[in-house]
Amino acid sequence: MLEPDAVVVPAGDALLGEPLRTEHVNVFAISRHPVSVSEYAVFLDDTKHAPPVNWATQRRRPDGAVEGITWADAVTYCRWLTLRLGRTYRLPDEREWEKAARAGVLAALDARREWTNTWAPSGRVLRGGPDLATRAYASDDPRGVGFRVVHSMTGR
Repeated sequence: MLEPDAVVVPAGDALLGEPLRTEHVNVFAISRHPVSVSEYAVFLDDTKHAPPVNWATQRRRPDGAVEGITWADAVTYCRWLTLRLGRTYRLPDEREWEKAARAGVLAALDARREWTNTWAPSGRVLRGGPDLATRAYASDDPRGVGFRVVHSMTGR
């Protein structure tokens, strides 16, 4: 398995949120593309983890982003990837996701929502869609939800 195609986002202040505010974000490397169906298939074959909803349909587009992923599925994938490649992978926190999106380094931004590792009073935070500052929250329906991975570069 190849390392995810990632871009390093340098540490620094970023304008985030709505209304915009300045926050410091540490250096990190985030995958340019969401985890693909073919990447997720390797994980499923290796771990025998339960496939997401509509898996048979998704398998027809191996280069497309995997969808129908729960937060627990995404975290399990990150743990598997960490063990498989020997580098620490995790979900981005929402500040990292937004900084990368505003910097224009994230490919395939569309209506799909993506998991972050951020928890808010309303639940797990999802990011994505046309407005980079808009938050969504987890529901019981993971349709249209995918994820990207972050390679830790600061020891966490």
